[in-house]
Amino acid sequence: MALEEKREKRPPVTPMMIEEEAALRNGSRGLPPGPWAEAAGPRPRTTERHIAVHKRLVLGFAVSILALLAVTMIAVLLSVRFEECGAAADGPPRAGGNGSLSGVARQPHGAGQPPGRPEEDARGGEAAEEEEEEEEEEEWQRRRELPPWARPRLPRHLRPLHYNLMLTAFMENFTFSGEVNVQLEVRNASRYIVLHAHRMHIEAVRVAEDKLAGGVRVARTFFYPQTQVFVVVLNRSLEVQRSYNLKIIYNALIENELLGFFRSSYVLHGERRFLGVTQFSPTHARKAFPCFDEPIYKATFKISIRHQATYLSLSNMPVETSVFEEDGWVTDHFSQTPLMSTYYLAWAVCNFTYRETVTKSGVVVRLYARPDAIRRGSGDYALNITRRLIEFYEDYFKVPYSLPKLDLLAVPKHPYAAMENWGLSVFVEQRILLDPSISSILYLLDVTMVIVHELCHQWFGDLVTPVWWEDVWLKEGFAHYFEFVGTDYLYPGWNMEKQRFLTDVLHEVMLLDGLASSHPVSQEVQQASDIDRVFDWIAYKKGAALIRMLASFMGHSVFQMGLQDYLTIHKYGNAARNDLWNTLSKALKRVGKSVNIQEVMDQWTLQMGYPVITILGNETTDNIIVISQERFVYDSDTKPKDPARGDNSYLWQIPLTIAVGNTSHISSEAIIWVSNKSEHHRIPALEEASWLLGNINQTGYFRVNYDIRNWKLLINQLTRNHEVISVSNRAGLIDDAFNLARAGYLPQNIPLEIMRYLSEEKDFLPWHAASRALYPLDKLLDRTENYNIFNEYILRQVASMYLKLGWPTNNLNKSLVQSSYQHEELRREVIMLACSFGNKHCHQQAATLISDWISSNRNRIPLNVRDIVYCTGVSLMDEDVWEFIWMKFHSTTAVSEKKILLEALTCSDDRNLLNRLLNLSLNSEVVLDQDAIDVIIHVARNPHGRDLAWKFFRDKWKILNARYGEALFMNSKLVSGVTEFLNTEGELRELKNFIKSYEGGAAVSFSRAVETVEANVRWQRLYKEELFQWLRKSLTQ
Repeated sequence: MALEEKREKRPPVTPMMIEEEAALRNGSRGLPPGPWAEAAGPRPRTTERHIAVHKRLVLGFAVSILALLAVTMIAVLLSVRFEECGAAADGPPRAGGNGSLSGVARQPHGAGQPPGRPEEDARGGEAAEEEEEEEEEEEWQRRRELPPWARPRLPRHLRPLHYNLMLTAFMENFTFSGEVNVQLEVRNASRYIVLHAHRMHIEAVRVAEDKLAGGVRVARTFFYPQTQVFVVVLNRSLEVQRSYNLKIIYNALIENELLGFFRSSYVLHGERRFLGVTQFSPTHARKAFPCFDEPIYKATFKISIRHQATYLSLSNMPVETSVFEEDGWVTDHFSQTPLMSTYYLAWAVCNFTYRETVTKSGVVVRLYARPDAIRRGSGDYALNITRRLIEFYEDYFKVPYSLPKLDLLAVPKHPYAAMENWGLSVFVEQRILLDPSISSILYLLDVTMVIVHELCHQWFGDLVTPVWWEDVWLKEGFAHYFEFVGTDYLYPGWNMEKQRFLTDVLHEVMLLDGLASSHPVSQEVQQASDIDRVFDWIAYKKGAALIRMLASFMGHSVFQMGLQDYLTIHKYGNAARNDLWNTLSKALKRVGKSVNIQEVMDQWTLQMGYPVITILGNETTDNIIVISQERFVYDSDTKPKDPARGDNSYLWQIPLTIAVGNTSHISSEAIIWVSNKSEHHRIPALEEASWLLGNINQTGYFRVNYDIRNWKLLINQLTRNHEVISVSNRAGLIDDAFNLARAGYLPQNIPLEIMRYLSEEKDFLPWHAASRALYPLDKLLDRTENYNIFNEYILRQVASMYLKLGWPTNNLNKSLVQSSYQHEELRREVIMLACSFGNKHCHQQAATLISDWISSNRNRIPLNVRDIVYCTGVSLMDEDVWEFIWMKFHSTTAVSEKKILLEALTCSDDRNLLNRLLNLSLNSEVVLDQDAIDVIIHVARNPHGRDLAWKFFRDKWKILNARYGEALFMNSKLVSGVTEFLNTEGELRELKNFIKSYEGGAAVSFSRAVETVEANVRWQRLYKEELFQWLRKSLTQ
């Protein structure tokens, strides 16, 4: 009974609040703060006045009117004194109480018309407040300044030192109430407190001078939705070098979306269970509590969470104490955090269970997940490698992990693969839970690298945070680079940094960065709407590629020493790119080298794109070569993004490594720093039959082109003895040749001639590079009438290796991590190519395996090729197979299996089934929100479904944009995935017409999409026939 009373006393979340939340989502400004405008400041306690007046009335009506007035005035003066006492008092009851608070500005923001308030009074107060706002706006206009709340960044006159945040989570109706106390330091005098707050109902505001009696009277408050801030206007200015306490009581919804404090659910024993979890990066902490939501405003945090005892709560720090109440509620008080940015704060309310381990240095590591997943041991792999990786990073960086614990939280629904909240990292289940009995090597690799990435952020991001979002690559680039370094620590024989980095990072991001619509890795960010666009593969993958190039020309040991210094100097603080450059330059100087890292790297980080180096042999002068550089672009007809600066003005300082080779030998590499448009260099021992090879092991972020004679010599070398050239450079030659041809720098036959040597290639990496390079070419051709010619040529190149390698045996009883990783990945790559291009034996084998599964209800398909078999079976066989896979998708509880079953459903040739799947993808009860995007993209990659996905995307754009518009990556991933293989004039017109008519968001993604489709159409027009002519000739020889 006591619980019900407490909950009823807290201000309810009304239908009008919910309506306003919807209005805010749709971009409206929400309700004005006017209904209680006249009560914006503290109101007198009129009770005392009533008592005083009553006493005097008892004496009789004989008292004169003048005496009565005098007494009344005295009572009013007394009430003002009471107000001052109330302002100095210790404030409100805990969050969730009735909110009565003297000396506090009571606020109705977000709640609509308060009950019992006369409408005419509200309208009058609202009008008065609007008049005040207009006068204030006019004053700022006269000064020719933007008011502090209208500026894209928070004003710098205040600095938060500490937050005390108390939350009560009501999971039965998905609301929460909060009380935040912020200790503020005043840098410059001002009567305005401006901080972020969005989508919440603020009940009360109080400002008091710290440790002194007396409050600071609040004149009024208001939201300014355009910049997502809440403004507290005071009656007097806050004094410089004084400390003040800002107290705000509020409540809000636990959203049914993917950002802020949101809810998710899962089913256990037929019962749906709910949990609440946060996602604050980059700008969503403001949805969960009023705060200074910019990375530079680091502060300490003390969190308390009150919840029903059937749940547990988690936050960045360990629980210090728990207070249990008789009504079945408990309050967890967490230890104080170190200095940290708001977007790394996190909490969760769930009924998960956990397993734990401890590192050598005493860090407690726990993995929390659904009870059934913990019971099956699905989190054990992640837990064990996390312990080892913390020890690895502590040793590599020479900086200890900074918190006493690290929790890994596996949730069913999350906008990203994971989020590196300090001490409480959140992962979507598919990227952390792993069942060894049904998970492939590829899935294990994916889980491993996501964990390695997030743990690196505990240093690069959490401990040392970029000053502002323009340098987000300082954390994301390092985390992406260390995915490969850290995985090499766990599995030394896999050669991730030297090999897999090339195909999965370097080659992939060069596709994106070769567009004229690309952007620099460090790009200016002026306002909140700009922040989302910096979180893309340019920041992650190009950032990682530049870091790898930097480490290579510095030397890895010096580079490591520089990183140790950088983290030690800037720990618990913020840093910008120049801080990194200066530290690395000093590290080089300590070993006797003098390189101005800033001068070199500014050209790579502040310019978009990358160069193509062209090496030409000078046939008139012995041993002299000409090296030139220009910006690489896929479509030279595209107008530059910066019209004032054509592609010819781009210059880089390029660390070009170069070697000379012949049929049996390759020289040691030499480094040439290329900084001009064109340079002449002498190369010793350059004989007539020798060939040149640039960018040794592809450590540099650029492409290399040669004259045709040198290309022919390299092709001949690959055919005769490919092992003279390193495996990394063999992969690099394939990728460069395909992309140079696609952009028109090379004849179309050169990459296909290089492919001929693959029948003798026994290493995985060149096959993987060829497969990735062929993929976009295949999609350009897969709807053309002569596609079978291209198809036949690829099958011929794959056939002999397919026969040599054969199919894997069933390995359910073998260790998941096999010693023959490279061999198994090669076999998988060749089987995928064979089945994709229609090898008859491959198709028969896939159909047999699927049929056996259906008839026996035992899945004996080898783990490492299950996705290939599922997709091939769905594509070749009848609707019953599709229905069988659909049934298995619903019944399996293993997240790795669920993922590949869902993707297999997109492989069907039946357009009705594809349409059905597209429509089902928007039902969150059937397909998780984050998985719906993958369904749409995979249907778009299917030539039978490309036009269906494109139409579905246009028809459902408003729904899709509302669901994913604020989530980093999601909209851009969707736009790119649906449009990247459109390649006809008609589809280009449809895209441009759609962009003219669509509403909201993703402008940068659509600009990139138009350029990509224009390049596809241009290639079809200029090069398609040239390619088919060469293929016909080659097939008849």
